[in-house]
Amino acid sequence: MHNKKTLSCKYIHHSVYLAPDELRHCCKRFYVNGKMKGDVKIFSVKNTSDINSKKILKAKKKLYDEINKNKKTPCSGCPYLFKDHWPNFNKLEVKHISIESHSVCNMKCTYCSDTYYGGKKSNYNLHSVLKEMNKSKSLSKKIDISWGGGEPLLLDNFDQTFEFVTENLKPASTMVYTNATKYSKTLEKYLINGKIKITTSIDAGTLKTFKKIRGVKIFKKVLQNLEKYFFKANKGIIIKYILTKENFQEAELKAFLNKMKEYNLGRCEFQISSDFTNEKLSKKQVLSALNLYFSLKKLGTKNCFFDYHLRPRVQQVIKKFIVNNDYEFKKFITNNRFNHIKFEKIKKIIIWGAGDTGRNIINDSYILKKYNIKIDFFVDKDPGLQNKKINNINILKPSLVLNSNSQIIIASTNFYEEIKKNLISMGVKDKRVLDGIYF
Repeated sequence: MHNKKTLSCKYIHHSVYLAPDELRHCCKRFYVNGKMKGDVKIFSVKNTSDINSKKILKAKKKLYDEINKNKKTPCSGCPYLFKDHWPNFNKLEVKHISIESHSVCNMKCTYCSDTYYGGKKSNYNLHSVLKEMNKSKSLSKKIDISWGGGEPLLLDNFDQTFEFVTENLKPASTMVYTNATKYSKTLEKYLINGKIKITTSIDAGTLKTFKKIRGVKIFKKVLQNLEKYFFKANKGIIIKYILTKENFQEAELKAFLNKMKEYNLGRCEFQISSDFTNEKLSKKQVLSALNLYFSLKKLGTKNCFFDYHLRPRVQQVIKKFIVNNDYEFKKFITNNRFNHIKFEKIKKIIIWGAGDTGRNIINDSYILKKYNIKIDFFVDKDPGLQNKKINNINILKPSLVLNSNSQIIIASTNFYEEIKKNLISMGVKDKRVLDGIYF
């Protein structure tokens, strides 16, 4: 651990993204002077022998050193960099692996980047690479793994590789980003035993729009497969809606909600996003995002959240609405009971989660600044973060929420439901947990 604070991020230190012909540090995208940056490369890959833990460590250390020498790097301007007592690069400890080792897909979505679409197969043997990283003891015992691509179910020997990864690496969490055009008994098994979650983008309420955005006509098949997964497991399904110029209209959103009812998917988790290529959202798009959020809540979902693409964009526009006393927005939030929280009465809050979302809340939340709401402390289940500080605010262990009466914000996306259940089981009253949409 470095004695002095240095500039870095958890992705540089602890993440590896396995793309078809390169390894990357992250999948974050951000804008600098109107130009999109991100998806920072570790190195290119021509074959299996190009990848080993020592080489990954060396490349990560080089980037870290250049950042802290104020050199221009692909990370320059990234909002996810921050100063902390980061660990030394004596050993590689990977806490997150994203397996996107091919870009083969049976869809062609309008928002998909040309970088990832085109049907590239892997330049290396995925199984061998993961075995080497495991053998070299470069993988954390609490590693998180995600599967994407391309469509992961189209990966060569998917079932065998998935079984190996899940049974041998024993990840703390596994997320599979699948388009659900193909049903998998392997995914079904692990959904039932609670070892994985799957995320599927729908992005439409009608076949016509689905075809326009996703490039295929199998809307019904996708919904049937998701219904079957949820019927079997009754958990672990996240349905994603990426707002684009083709699908944010009220009629389309209403049709989407009706489809969720028709296929018994209302109790799934829902993720609302936006096309990452759009730096700014229109007023209508923001109101549509909020409308979808509240409508899904009314439908009965236990967890609905904006992802890291959409959340900051929405908050920027909401700030303008409030500052300008926008009439249409005031009418909208009144109709949806947006202001049923008395912000002026909240003195302190606890933020559960010391990751990117938690940091964004204290840095960017207009509500906290406007109403002078203070942060009591952070909590995080990661012992490595406990007893550290963010902006001079303590990070404590979760059980200490019971020693305070402050209300709580859950600064998480994929694990919101688990955290909420944990809080309730600890004896925390439901009314203490504030809806994250406000912040």
